[in-house]
Amino acid sequence: MLQPSEPRSFYSAVKREIKLLKSDLPSGVWVRGYEDRIDLISVMIAGPSRTPYEGGLFVFDVQLGGEYPRAPPLCHYHSYCSDRLNPNLYEDGKVCVSLLGTWSGRGVEVWGKDSSLLQVIVSLQGLILNAEPYFNEAGYEKQKGTQQGTENSRMYNEMVLLKLVQSMTKMITNPPEPFRDEILQHLRNSSADLCRRLEGLVALSNGEPTDVAPPDYPLIPASRGFCLTLRSSLESYRNALRRNDINAPPSTL
Repeated sequence: MLQPSEPRSFYSAVKREIKLLKSDLPSGVWVRGYEDRIDLISVMIAGPSRTPYEGGLFVFDVQLGGEYPRAPPLCHYHSYCSDRLNPNLYEDGKVCVSLLGTWSGRGVEVWGKDSSLLQVIVSLQGLILNAEPYFNEAGYEKQKGTQQGTENSRMYNEMVLLKLVQSMTKMITNPPEPFRDEILQHLRNSSADLCRRLEGLVALSNGEPTDVAPPDYPLIPASRGFCLTLRSSLESYRNALRRNDINAPPSTL
């Protein structure tokens, strides 16, 4: 059982966090607490629209340590794909965010007495899961606006989309228990749109007619290798949906 170094400060901060999460939680975020572990919180974030993460779900466990709120919480990412689909989210669960003290930052970017779990969640949703995650990598921002930087970002987004489909396929077969119902409902509501949108990106890259608009992030024209791999990945995704009695839309490719 957690033994906070400053119990009064700890429980006061937890009370404040709960109030904030109840009143100001952004859309596309789910939070679960545990009656027997006040120091643990599970968070699920839907990939923001107009990014390569759209249609995906991202699950984290947050633990408030003994030095909280003077020290930032610990955060673990539940990876459902091989390697990384974001420079800040590691396959072993490490989360690199300045507010957590695991990424460089200064001023309001680092944890302070007025920081909150809500800020961490907003950072994950808006700053980490963004339209061009390639530039999240330290030192890569200087490539922005260059031809090479744009091409590198485009290729990275190809990888993100493939990892996203892989991740969601695996999550279907083993959804994390705190959010099992929400995940299954998300799949029932969104799987058809995900398939339609991704297959539309293939059509755009091949110069074929489609009602899918070009994405706001660098991708088109996607490489032939990406298009071929995505077709196969989406078929695996559909099969996983069918095995779990979720309607799988037919392929348009």
